[in-house]
Amino acid sequence: MKPGNRLSTSSNLLRIERLNPYDIASAAGLRAGDIVKQINGHQIHDVIDLQFYSSDPDLDIIIDRQGRELQFHIENPEMISLGIEPESMDFGCCGNQCVFCFIDQNPKGMRSSLYLKDEDYRLSFMHGNYVTLTRVSQTELNRIAEQRLSPLYLSVHAVDPVIRKRMLGIKKDDNVIEKLKFLADHDIEIHGQIVLCPGLNDGRSLEDTIKILSSFHPHFHTLAVVPVGLTKHRLELPQISPVTSEIAVNVIQQVQNHQEIFREKLGHAFVYLADEFYLSANEALPPDEHYGDYWQIENGVGMTRSFLNEFDHQVQRFPAKIKKQDRVVVVTGTLAAPVLQQFVFPVLNKIKGLDLNIHPVENEFYGSTVTVSGLLTGQDIQKSLSSLSGDYRVVLPENCINHDRVFLDDMTPDELAESIRHPVSVISDFGELWN
Repeated sequence: MKPGNRLSTSSNLLRIERLNPYDIASAAGLRAGDIVKQINGHQIHDVIDLQFYSSDPDLDIIIDRQGRELQFHIENPEMISLGIEPESMDFGCCGNQCVFCFIDQNPKGMRSSLYLKDEDYRLSFMHGNYVTLTRVSQTELNRIAEQRLSPLYLSVHAVDPVIRKRMLGIKKDDNVIEKLKFLADHDIEIHGQIVLCPGLNDGRSLEDTIKILSSFHPHFHTLAVVPVGLTKHRLELPQISPVTSEIAVNVIQQVQNHQEIFREKLGHAFVYLADEFYLSANEALPPDEHYGDYWQIENGVGMTRSFLNEFDHQVQRFPAKIKKQDRVVVVTGTLAAPVLQQFVFPVLNKIKGLDLNIHPVENEFYGSTVTVSGLLTGQDIQKSLSSLSGDYRVVLPENCINHDRVFLDDMTPDELAESIRHPVSVISDFGELWN
């Protein structure tokens, strides 16, 4: 360890929150609170830099400890983890003014995290967040290429500069095609999305966007088309038409024409529709093989098919009967209710002793146009269940709550149970009904 000059800390550097006491960084003398300035001459700004530049058998690390610069040499021939846990990373916020932004449609009075708009390519790499890259610099693109930050998840929406500027609320052409070409030339895998807004980027625009983005395959690996989400809280926001069942039918036919060509040419469908299109159009879901590796399942693409596949695998493990009569009310959104009614409940209701009831809840908080269970509030569920009588217990899908186990309105399942005076449980699949 070598003492050096005094220096000032910077908010864009990485501060150690804690160290594993049995790992090599702690053994070398690093401490919680130290700011990691450099590793082998490279500036360290975040956890990605830390992981990338510490993958070396010999490390020269410069840290700032309360304004004093110290240097450490660590020999790490097996290149194992240093055991450094950094403080949470600040992320870049979105500067776009997208006409369809769902966050702008949140009513006032919700928790602050629901109003945050991130636009950070690092979060795209680390967590699969979709970003537009409208303001990404060449320096940042170079970093993506050097550190192999792949895959990335990009919101494209349209490739026509006029339409793209209108949809994203930006004044200048952000040269998205040039950025895509750079990423493809450096072997960065991309998964993209189009939020379909009728009258804005459908029809010919959708046609052109699909064709141009497919030209970057295999680097641009998949493209998802998802319907715009509209709430009743769009005061003073641009008017956008919803994706009706008729529009959904037309989009399915348009995209299917491309999928047939891509399957033969590229080996998979390339462009995939969110489940909502098929459910809204009352059309059959594609089979399991259509979705490949379910690359975009977190985007609602293939989620229903995956759920039905898992349910089919579980059926053989379901009991023929249960010991005690059990009346269960399954809460869901209005979109998924017909699927459960057709494919799931006929199977479960063969189990003797189980009285299963589906209870679709209309979304009053956001408006009836929002139909997915993941955007239901505890208050809406509470109000909807108040019409039921008798003894029953309530089962909720796990996407109704976040990692802190609260609904969008901050109500908890326990508070819901107390308010309706019935047991409430959250499950990830129907195999948990008996746990």
